Amino acid sequence: MEISNIISVEKIKPSLPTPFHLRVYNLSLLDQMVGAIYVPVILYYLRNDNSDIIQHLKESLSQTLVTFYPFAGIIKDALSADCNDQGIPFSVAKVKARLSKFLQNPNAELMNKFFPGDEKIPGPGDSIMLIQLNCFECGSIAMCIKFNHVIADMVSISTFLQCWAANAQGLGFSPLINRISQSPFPQHLSVPNNFSPSSYVPNYLSTGKFVLRRYVFDASALSILKAQASSSSPSSTVSRVNVVTAVIWKCFMEAVAEESAGKDVKPVLMTQAVNLRRKATPPLPGDIFGNLVWPAMGLWSKPEEKELTELVSEVKKVIAKIDGEFVRRLRSDCMHELLEELRNELPQEATYLAFSSWANIGLSEVDFGWGKPVWMSSFNPQYSEFETLVGRNFVNLFDSKSGGIEASVVLNQKYVAGFEKNDIIRKYARFNPGVN
Repeated sequence: MEISNIISVEKIKPSLPTPFHLRVYNLSLLDQMVGAIYVPVILYYLRNDNSDIIQHLKESLSQTLVTFYPFAGIIKDALSADCNDQGIPFSVAKVKARLSKFLQNPNAELMNKFFPGDEKIPGPGDSIMLIQLNCFECGSIAMCIKFNHVIADMVSISTFLQCWAANAQGLGFSPLINRISQSPFPQHLSVPNNFSPSSYVPNYLSTGKFVLRRYVFDASALSILKAQASSSSPSSTVSRVNVVTAVIWKCFMEAVAEESAGKDVKPVLMTQAVNLRRKATPPLPGDIFGNLVWPAMGLWSKPEEKELTELVSEVKKVIAKIDGEFVRRLRSDCMHELLEELRNELPQEATYLAFSSWANIGLSEVDFGWGKPVWMSSFNPQYSEFETLVGRNFVNLFDSKSGGIEASVVLNQKYVAGFEKNDIIRKYARFNPGVN
C-alpha cells in the first residue's frame, strides 16, 4: 500500500468566532494530571466515492467547532490553552490501495501512515487537534483524529465526533459549551506534579522493542468466559471489558513469570482507566467535556498463582473502589490526602500493564451519512518493531462487530512469545483476523 504526497492541507476554523471571555481555556484538576501526548483514533468507512464529501466534512466540522472551540486552538502553557480560532490542520491524502484489501490483513506499520503531522510530544504553540482524511482508490476513507490528551479524554472525543456527524447529516445537537470538567474539578495550582497518576508511569517503564498484537474476542467466546468467571459468584455481573481485561492480565503475568524464571519477579501492576462521569454521585452528564478518567490499580506479587476467576474478581474490586465517595474526596478539600494515600500504595518497582477501554462510548456509532465505521484502530507509531526504546506495556479495548471486544496489545518483545502461546488466549481469541 502506498500513500502519495498529501494533496491538501487547510486549517478549519469555527464558523463563528469564539467569544473573547472564552479565549483562555484553563485546564481542570484532572486535565493537569494527564501526560501531554497526542492520541490517535482512526475510523474506517467503506464507500464507492469520496469526491463529494471532503468539502462537506470541512463545512460541518467548522460548524461543530463553534461548540468544541478548544480543539481549534493551541496549547498556551502547562495550565491553559489559547482558544484563538487558528483552526484544526485538516489534511487530505490519497491511498493507492483498496480499503477492503487493507482490512483483510490489518498492518500496524501501515496504520502509522494514516496519521497527520509529525510524531512529537505536544508543547506550547502546538495544535490541540489534527485531522487527516485518507482517501482510498475505491472511494473508501480512513479518518484519523489526533488530539492532545491534556484537553480531552476519549469520551469527549466520541461526543465531538458524534456531534460532527450529526451536523454532517443536518441533524444538529444541543450546545455543550458550559459542560466542561473545570466546573466539577477546578484547577489546583497547589497539586505537586509527583502526585498525579501520569507521574507514576516513568518508574515502571522498561527498555526494549515494543510490538503490537491484535486479538479479537468474539461474542460467543465472551459468553463462555463470562460464564466461567461468574461460576464462583453466580449473582455477580461480569462485563465484556472485565473478562477481557482479566484474560490479558493473566496471560501477561504468566509470560512475565516465564521470562523472569530464576530471577526475582517484580510485582505486576495493572491499571484500568475508569470513566468518572458514571461513578460520581449523582452521575455527571455523559457528554461533559474534558478529562474525567482515573486509573484503577491492581497489584499481584505472585502472578503465576492466580486463576481467571480470581483476576476477574480483582478487576471488578479495583474498579469498584472508584466510586461516588472516591469522586467526592477528589473534589473536596481532602484531595491532597487522597492523592498521597494512592501514591503510598504503589510499589517502588513493578512490571506495568496499562488498560484503556474505548468500548461502549459510541465510537462505533459515528455515522456521517454513509454508514457506521467498519473498523477503528489506534496505533502509536513510536511503538515500532524496528526501534529500541523506553516504553510501557499497553492494551486498548474496542467494540468489535457482533458484540465482541477487540484488544490492541502493545508488549515488550521479551514477553510476546510467552503471551502468544498461552492456552487461554489461543483458545478464546483470534489473532489479527481480517475485518469483514
